[in-house]
Amino acid sequence: MKLPMKIMKRYNTKTRPMLVGLMVMAMAIVLTGVMAGGCKRGGPSDAAHSTPGKRKYHCPMHPTYVSDRLGDCPICNMKLVEIKDSEATVPDKHEATGGALHGRIPIALSPEKRQLIGLKTDVVERRNLSRVLRTAALLEHDERRYAKIAPRFAGWVRQLHVNFTGAPIEKDQPLFTVYSPELYSAENEYLIALRSAAQLKDNASESMRDSVMAMLESARLRLALFEVGDNEIRELERRGKASAELLFRSPVSGHLLVKNAVEGKAFMSGETLFEIADLSHLWVRAYVFEFDMPLITIGQDGVVKFPYLNNKSHPAKVTFIYPHIEAQTRRGQIRLELDNPGHELGPEMWADVELELKIGEKLSVPASALIDTGQRYVAFVDGQDGHLEPREVKTGVKTDDYYEVVSGLKEGERVVTRALFLVDSESQLKAAISGMETTGAHKH
Repeated sequence: MKLPMKIMKRYNTKTRPMLVGLMVMAMAIVLTGVMAGGCKRGGPSDAAHSTPGKRKYHCPMHPTYVSDRLGDCPICNMKLVEIKDSEATVPDKHEATGGALHGRIPIALSPEKRQLIGLKTDVVERRNLSRVLRTAALLEHDERRYAKIAPRFAGWVRQLHVNFTGAPIEKDQPLFTVYSPELYSAENEYLIALRSAAQLKDNASESMRDSVMAMLESARLRLALFEVGDNEIRELERRGKASAELLFRSPVSGHLLVKNAVEGKAFMSGETLFEIADLSHLWVRAYVFEFDMPLITIGQDGVVKFPYLNNKSHPAKVTFIYPHIEAQTRRGQIRLELDNPGHELGPEMWADVELELKIGEKLSVPASALIDTGQRYVAFVDGQDGHLEPREVKTGVKTDDYYEVVSGLKEGERVVTRALFLVDSESQLKAAISGMETTGAHKH
């Protein structure tokens, strides 16, 4: 039915703007409902319950946003990508049956994705473990080749033959002479007893002969206790006259470490005048942390190096393990020994010590296969069904490249050694998503 021209004219001039406005409002309401329905259908819950075979898309930067339509992410405007079946965030039987470990769940990665991130695995097997221990050491005198010159009588120092600290000394070299009234008296007693023994007649009684010989032995013993050497006693016998002075000689070769003797100085009985140390053989005291001490044994071969001597090295052996641990540093000490015939080395010099610690054959895993969380070690085991399962691993001895496995892994299993942190991040992320979905399901 045709409208009258008057009505049509009125529609064109008055009602057209109103109708257009109503149509625009209606379209906006429809679009709003479609978007709301699309967001609802594209949320994580619907993605989890979508029918198999239906394509789903998610944002690479925000995997929690899942949609059944290709488009842009409403959060970061990145282009959505298709989720393959092996990469779907739907919890599988591994995730649903308690495979999680402290916020981590097993994950499945397609061969393409494994190649993309450079994932590699290595086998858990028994290996002969050893490692090189490098530590600092300090050279010191051999305490068994250390001598003190302390006269056993009182007197005065007359003349010094070695008069400065550090001077090289040979064995039996003259050191100093002393005068002592006690020593002078002892020499006279010995000469009197010696003359008495020489004047004994052949017809002397046995008792008299024994008495004279006992007196002679007693006088000689007194000189010996005063540390008068055999050479000095023979010289006294040849001279036949007590001397006011006694010459002291060095009992060892080395260098003068301590010099307390000064010409004219009075000294008491037992006072130390010289200290001499032998440099031909030295001790090397090395410092080892407490956890390395059980791996060191007496007789173990080592190498002592001196970086400031063109890194010159000397072979040495561990000869003693000190029984105490320093409370503040938690370090123990071991001793090595080395010969020093040319006196090139000296006490208090620093050195580097290297010891090869042989641990033996142990079930082990590469160090790159473990993540140290601070409380535990975590490894990802490559299962036969293609899933990467997180495991807590208890470790023993650590070498430069391997950890000893105490529990958590079995011989022959394969563990991830490369791209481990990417795998761990994916496992934690999917565990968090699964936890949020479970929480939302309980609320509904």
